[in-house]
Formats: sequence, C-alpha cells, structure tokens
Amino acid sequence: MAPMSEPAPPAQEWVPTYPAIRRVDEVWFKAERLTCGAMFVVMALMVFASVITEVFGNRREWIDVVGLMLVCVVGVRTRAVKDGEQRPSWPASLGLAAAVTVVIAGAVWAYTERYPGGFIWAQKLALVMMIWVSLLGASMATYDRSHLALEMGEKLWPAAALRWVKAVAHGVTSAFCVAALAVSIHLVLQQRHEGHTIVAVEWLPTWVAFLAMPYAFASMALRFAAQMVTTAADQAAPAEEHLPT
Repeated sequence: MAPMSEPAPPAQEWVPTYPAIRRVDEVWFKAERLTCGAMFVVMALMVFASVITEVFGNRREWIDVVGLMLVCVVGVRTRAVKDGEQRPSWPASLGLAAAVTVVIAGAVWAYTERYPGGFIWAQKLALVMMIWVSLLGASMATYDRSHLALEMGEKLWPAAALRWVKAVAHGVTSAFCVAALAVSIHLVLQQRHEGHTIVAVEWLPTWVAFLAMPYAFASMALRFAAQMVTTAADQAAPAEEHLPT
C-alpha cells in the first residue's frame, strides 16, 4: 500500500512591513486618483464645450432638434427597467423625451449665444490637464505595480536570483527617475525665470503647468526605491492580477 502524501503546509499570510509608510503611500495614492479623476472630468467638459461651439456656434437647424428628440426617445424606451418597475407608456415616454430635448437644446442655445466664440482658453488648459493626468497616471501605475515591464526577462534568470534581479531593475529605474527629476526641476526653474504664460491662458504661468513633471518623477523615484528595498529583502507585497485595459 503506497504511503499517503502529507498535506501541503498552509500558505503563510503576508504581513506588510513598515505599515505606517504603506498607509501614507495608500492615502497618497487615493489623493492622486481623486485629483486625476477630477481633472479628467473637467478636461472632458471643456473639450465637449469646445466641440459644441465649433458645431453649433453658427448653426441653427431644426433638423438637429428633431435628431436629438429621436435619440432621447430611443434612450427613454430602451433604458434598463428595474425589477417591479413598469416601462412608461408611449405618451409618457414622448413627454419625457420632449422635456429632455428642450433642456439640452435650450442649454446649447444659451451657451452659444452667451459665448459665441466659446472659451478660447479651454483647449490650451485641456492640454495642460492632459499632461497632469498622464503623469499622475504614471505615478499611480508605479504604486499599483502595473507599469510596463519586460516579463520575458524573468524567464531567463534562475529562481534564486530573480528577486535580486528585480531589485536591481527597480534601483536602476529609480535612478533614472532621479535623473529625470533633476532635468525637470531645471526646466521648471528656467520657465519660472523666463516668466512665460500659457497662450490664451494668461493667468497660468508655464512653470506651474510643468510642475507635474518633477512631482511625478519624484513620486516614481521614491516608490521604485521602496520596491527595490522590499524586493531585495523578500518582503514585497504579493503581485496582484491586472487585467489588460
């Protein structure tokens, strides 16, 4: 009779090191995510307002109102109905769609009449916010450890040396971020000395718009350095599964 194999020992639960620092980093990450989300919403609204101006600034056609009405009717009739809720009748649907059409068409008319040229500064400010959103996203990706990495390289190293290779890679990346931080600080100081402002956004100095660069590189340098230490000490948090986006 073959001997029974012993059950595998239960996996030990990971205990975070430096919990206070990790908590600060988590709060920091949430603040970045909130700021990034707010900027993205504002940027989307400004771009939408710019498109409205370009399309309807000099256009007053009833066919547009009819098309909007049809879209609203389709939206009202095809929206998801909750359990126990009855879909409104056709007269009620047409009335609701007409009300929504009047509100949207009236808002577009009021906006284009009040600001016939739109907000000239909206596109420039949206570009500045795009820079901030992209760099904040890079910093958040470093926190999530979802940044780009050459995973094929991990297959080439023996398992015993893998964490040391990863630690060295994090250290090199952190050093690169420090170098980029020095360059970005020099750029910001130069822009501040020259005193330029963003075209069409005279109240926004150029150096303020570029502050996202030193911030992001400093944040990534700190986080990669921390990952280097925890990886070398074999105390890094377990890797999470990240679905492709």
